[in-house]
Amino acid sequence: MSLFRAILASGCLAILSACGVQESVDDAKAMVSVFHADLDAERYGDIWKETAPQMRKVTKEVDFEKLLAAIHRKLGKVLAAEQAGWRTNATTQGTFIMLEMNSKFEKGQAQESFTYLRNGKDLQLAGYNINSPALIIN
Repeated sequence: MSLFRAILASGCLAILSACGVQESVDDAKAMVSVFHADLDAERYGDIWKETAPQMRKVTKEVDFEKLLAAIHRKLGKVLAAEQAGWRTNATTQGTFIMLEMNSKFEKGQAQESFTYLRNGKDLQLAGYNINSPALIIN
């Protein structure tokens, strides 16, 4: 009977963990929508305020805002963004949630990668990458 209880407990833990992961992914998707709304409204400073300390150590605010301004200028507004993949990584610094997005902008397509850090209930942007030929062509 103790083996049965151990298996049952393991199954319950797996289910609870999966629920937490899906909640984190859903929260990160909501943050991507906020990021895109702020990008469209040219509120680059608001995006910067939501970045994690790890990102602030490797990126200067002025450089990040210049990058976002160039993306907005060259690609225009975000028309749609579809999740293409996700993964999570739990560390001693918190849980990192990475989302891959296929995004459609007014002037072209892009693949965006967002990394969010969850500490408690808060999510902070810990990394952003965009890949689009339109950034070069436009």
